[in-house]
Order: sequence, then C-alpha cells, then structure tokens
Amino acid sequence: MTTRIHTSRRGVTLLELVAAITVLSIIAAVVMPVIISATESYATARTLRSSTESLAFASDQLQRVIRSAPSGAGGEGLGVSVGTTQRIEFSDGTGFELDGTDLSILVPGADPALICRDVESFTISYIAADGSSNAISTPTEAHRIGFMIQCEGSVVSGVAFPRVWIGQGGV
Repeated sequence: MTTRIHTSRRGVTLLELVAAITVLSIIAAVVMPVIISATESYATARTLRSSTESLAFASDQLQRVIRSAPSGAGGEGLGVSVGTTQRIEFSDGTGFELDGTDLSILVPGADPALICRDVESFTISYIAADGSSNAISTPTEAHRIGFMIQCEGSVVSGVAFPRVWIGQGGV
C-alpha cells in the first residue's frame, strides 16, 4: 500500500497577482514623473555647464589676445589692421572673428583656431581714452576693447586693456 505525503502547496492566486501588478503600476506611475524630471534637469544642467565652460574659455582667450595686441606704426597707438564689430585683426596677424556660428582666434600663418561653437551673438566694441566714447571709426585709438558672446542662452562679456598703452601717456 502506498501512502501519499501531502505537503502544503501554496500558490499565488490570480487575485493576488492582479493586486501585485496594480500596486506596482501605481508606484511606477508616481515615480516615473520624478525620473523624467531628473533626466530633463540633468540634460539642462549638462548643456548649461558645457556652454559656460566654452564661454569662459573663449573669454579668457579673447582677453589674452587683446592684452597682447601689438603697437601701431611707429610705436604709436594700437596696431589694428581690421576693426569691425564682428572681427578684429592686429598688425601681427593675431585677432579673432565670428565666422557663421564659430568664434575663432586668428593665428599668424595658420588656419583660425576655433574657441567657441554655436555662437548666437558676438559683438566687439572699441572704447576711446575717455572711457565712454565709441572708437569704432578709429580702432587704432581704442584704449579698451570690449566683447559680448552669447552661446546657447548664456552670455559673457568682458573688457580688456591692451598693454601697448602702458607708457604711451594717453591713458
């Protein structure tokens, strides 16, 4: 005679399975907007950080080029060959320009070096010795050169003092 051993088998009923799926669905519905929001915030922060780093680098490079600008003919004034609101080129071939949406530094004897891409707006201003007059018509007499760069919604501006004016008496 064979005896059967009855073990207690406990399975998941269909009702319990439906209840578990419902609870998990509710939790997912509550958590999903938080995850989506965090992802969007990260993407925005990453874009802002990238544009800020790019603008800081460009600002540093522009100020460096302006400060080391050469003197003009005969050692007088500022050695500017081309001076517009979008481009400045000094007599030694250095400078910077906006070409489409790319801001580049002019390097003598080489192709322009890209320092900031996706530039929405770029302006160069030439400030006369009095500190307020616009010297765009005579950029060789500019005592300060200002710039404004806008990239991906961020804006940076700066003003640099060309060192050629030190000791020329026109400061």
